Amino acid sequence: MKKLILSCLCILVFIGINPYRSFASWPIGKYRDIVIPSMFLYHQTDRFDRDGHRVKGDPGAGFTSYSANLYVGYGISRRLDLIASVPYVYTQNKFANGDKITNQGLGDLYMGLSYNLVNFNYVRYLSVQVSGIAPLYNHSVELGLGNYGAEVKLMYCGNLPKSIASKGYFNTELAYRRYFDVQGPDQLSFSGTVGYPISHHDQLNLELLFFRSFSSNKAFNPNINNARDYAFFKPSLNYGHQFTRRFSTFIGGYYTPFGKNTGVGYGGSIQAIIKI
Repeated sequence: MKKLILSCLCILVFIGINPYRSFASWPIGKYRDIVIPSMFLYHQTDRFDRDGHRVKGDPGAGFTSYSANLYVGYGISRRLDLIASVPYVYTQNKFANGDKITNQGLGDLYMGLSYNLVNFNYVRYLSVQVSGIAPLYNHSVELGLGNYGAEVKLMYCGNLPKSIASKGYFNTELAYRRYFDVQGPDQLSFSGTVGYPISHHDQLNLELLFFRSFSSNKAFNPNINNARDYAFFKPSLNYGHQFTRRFSTFIGGYYTPFGKNTGVGYGGSIQAIIKI
């Protein structure tokens, strides 16, 4: 079961925003490495207004984002890990009159340290992570907010209690992020994931993500990479297959059923986990 849990580090992230979810809930292990290349798709045509009502998009209009992300983690010690993530993003914003705006390039570099505060008999782990955010693009290119930022995250994960299930794992994360700009934003997120093996090498996991971004800039932006004040709830369903002890893949999809001042987004991802 421990091997299965370690292979479950790859959990679907919200595609439209920068990949702020890390895979550091489980300690990587001293002098060990983990590499996770991934591809993401996000699309929206409709949106939610500030009161949470769904607004139909104009015919022919919509926003699409494709991104490739590389996540790398290194175990400095049994408790301390170094993590880094960088995406390459391509976005296309189509308007009803036929015009479109496209942008592409490197997104925000995400780098930090994760420390395991407590392990409960090596079955469950409580960790904290502190990270920095740095834009790798010109401010005129809409691949992100274009501001430096910082994040602190509390993570609790491990095997499901035997009273709930004989197999399976869970992962919970509570995060606060601040961008260093007069408009912010300040962002809060909470996610909970439950995974269950359906065979010796296959598993399913369900993730629920609650996200809130606060800013004095209340304007709606169809490009979720550049939005500042919004909220959403997003469930994701993912399937994973473990080919070997060191190589696994995940494929998943998601939909945004509720939100405020954001798009009605849906999409998917494919990711590989390579343990070195």
